[in-house]
Amino acid sequence: MEQQDEQKEKLQQEGDSGEAGSTPAENLQAAAEAVEEKLEEGKEELKNQAENLATEAQGQVEQLAEEAQDKVNEIAPEAEKQAEAAESKLEEAVQEAQAHAEEAAEKVQDKATELAKEAEAKAEEAAQEAGAKAEEVVAKAETVAAAAGAAVAEKASELKEKAETETDKKIKEIKAKKQVKDNAKAENAGKNNSALFVGVAVVLILLVLASFFALLPRNTKVNLDKYVTVSFDGYDGYGKALVKFDKDAYLKDYKKKIKLKKSGNFLQDSLTKNYGAAELLYDFYIDGNWKIEGDSSDGKLKNGETVKLSWGFNQEELEEQFKVKFTSKGTEFKVEGLKDVQLFDAFKDFDYKFTGISPEGAVEWKGTGDMDGSKGYYFTVEPSMDLKNGDKVKVKIEPANPESLIQKYGIAPKETEKEITVEGLPSYVEKADAISDSLLQDMQKEITDKIQSQLASQGEEVSFVGAEYLGYYFLTSKSANAFEHNIMFPVMKVNVQINIPDKSYNAQHSYYFTGAFTNLMDEGSGKVTVDLNDMDIPYHYATIDTGVVSWFSTVKFNFSGFED
Repeated sequence: MEQQDEQKEKLQQEGDSGEAGSTPAENLQAAAEAVEEKLEEGKEELKNQAENLATEAQGQVEQLAEEAQDKVNEIAPEAEKQAEAAESKLEEAVQEAQAHAEEAAEKVQDKATELAKEAEAKAEEAAQEAGAKAEEVVAKAETVAAAAGAAVAEKASELKEKAETETDKKIKEIKAKKQVKDNAKAENAGKNNSALFVGVAVVLILLVLASFFALLPRNTKVNLDKYVTVSFDGYDGYGKALVKFDKDAYLKDYKKKIKLKKSGNFLQDSLTKNYGAAELLYDFYIDGNWKIEGDSSDGKLKNGETVKLSWGFNQEELEEQFKVKFTSKGTEFKVEGLKDVQLFDAFKDFDYKFTGISPEGAVEWKGTGDMDGSKGYYFTVEPSMDLKNGDKVKVKIEPANPESLIQKYGIAPKETEKEITVEGLPSYVEKADAISDSLLQDMQKEITDKIQSQLASQGEEVSFVGAEYLGYYFLTSKSANAFEHNIMFPVMKVNVQINIPDKSYNAQHSYYFTGAFTNLMDEGSGKVTVDLNDMDIPYHYATIDTGVVSWFSTVKFNFSGFED
């Protein structure tokens, strides 16, 4: 402004001292041109000054930014340490607050139990005096309980909303302070204060959240794995796991921490409270509710293999009912310490023999030594009847699952099954080719003796000349249940001399005779036997007519046998 005023004053002086004769219009035009020229010069000078100032300012800003970045890098570790320390302090404070909250909750619960017992006693007394009054009291109690529950829920909701509001507020403050920190041009002291503000804001947020969560119900974490120990007993290949649960340590840790969810039944809740939620959880749901899993089933475990103990209860259901959170994952154990099993040859103690006649033979047996039944092992044979030579019989060792016996005696059979072939049973001869010549001769002799015995009864008129073997008939039964399985008929031609002196008759005659030998037996190794004394004589007679006239007929002789 001062520069413009000076220019106007100068122009006025120039106008007053102008040449005589110049018109006012000319003077005004000249003045305007001079002013415009001066303005252009001032404008250019101002532009140059502005550019210089801008360049200088930009340099100063960049320098300040670099200094600020250096300061931030310098104080960042310290600020991080302060934040970590604040977080650690916060965790300690939260844990301490939680412990106090749990202690207070237990005291409140104990007091509630005491009041519940007193209320129950009073309710029983009132019930004895007036049943209707008791029902009214119970109804009011239920109403009050429902109202209390609603109030608690409402309060929890308010606290949650308040916590969320406070959290949003603190987050906005942090963002504002962070923006100030990013744009700040202050010195080192200012930077340290900004980092400290951030740490304090984080601590405040965590405190607000901790206060909110401390008021919410918390499920107790339960790790059952740490109370379990597993040992192994028995023999290698037949071992079993022995699980031990340290109930005392479990109750010591959780007796006052595990709380059973209210059922709404006053009497039931009182009974379960007196029993104890932690003990109730173990006795009815945890105890024995585990299983051992591995490559081998429990009872057939081997040294060196790994098994896992896992829990078999309904985790979600119990977590809801007992307000707990199971962190148990199951535990793996290595099988070791099992003793070696002593194997023995059971079939060396198997005594047996085949009896009867094929194909109706049978097998008789008994066990001796370790297989005499005193140690629980015994033999079974299948089939054991209606046997014939060449049949296969399976001999098994029972029981099929001897784990309990192995656990008790420490011995096990090397083999549990064996097959034997039926042999040595006498069998009924099915073909005459099996009959030896010597046996055939014995049968012929038996027949001849029988013939001579019969002829001796004929008197002096008949004499035995000789018997000639002609051959045999051999019959077999088609029924396995027949009484006679085979019959051998050796056939003999008998020659006799008939002498009737008073009639001057002396002539030789012949007839045929046979005997029946039944059930010839093949004793094995080519030996065939038969009961020679058990020979049947066919009931048939051969009549020889001499032609000698006597009285009104001729003289005739009858012989046991068949005519020629």
